[in-house]
Amino acid sequence: MKNKVKFLPWIGTHYAKGVNSKRVMALGESHYCNHPNEAVPELTNSVILDLLNPNSEHEAYKNTYTKFERALAMKVLDAREKAALWNSIAFYNYVQVPMSAARTSPTKDDFTDATEAFFSVLNQYMPDVLIVWGQRLYDNLPDQGEQGKNLILSDGYTIETYVYPLSNGHKVYVLPIYHPSTGFSWDYWGEAIKMFIERV
Repeated sequence: MKNKVKFLPWIGTHYAKGVNSKRVMALGESHYCNHPNEAVPELTNSVILDLLNPNSEHEAYKNTYTKFERALAMKVLDAREKAALWNSIAFYNYVQVPMSAARTSPTKDDFTDATEAFFSVLNQYMPDVLIVWGQRLYDNLPDQGEQGKNLILSDGYTIETYVYPLSNGHKVYVLPIYHPSTGFSWDYWGEAIKMFIERV
């Protein structure tokens, strides 16, 4: 896998136990690196470990992860609960080349070139649920699956979903959510995530 995957996924110590007995993987878009030498295989793991370190300096990017964890837990978490949540899920950034500046968008080739690594990760860790951060990423995922059943929220809002059948017969159910960085209501999207996990 390491030949295809440049940025190894974060795999929580209790990932196999899952969330409500479902293996959950969150899918971010890309890493941003100030310097090329920061683009190391353990970067994703370093980001999550830094997030969980109570002595680590607060940086703005951490708000994105905090909003997502609140949506998944449907509440504000203390340090112990935060660690437990991140250790119950996996996290992977789809694009396998670093962005050179914040808010830079990956190219079409960046998305396409990440396909093989993506399926390598799915086949190795077999998530039941894949929560995709942002519509742009969802729209650029490989078209190698099938349309899933729409998720209809309590206010009538309809979310398109997707399914990746893996070669071993396992199915990965895909839910796109608003990117947690901006304009993200964690309690609203928490309802969507909860409904989706319960449905799978």
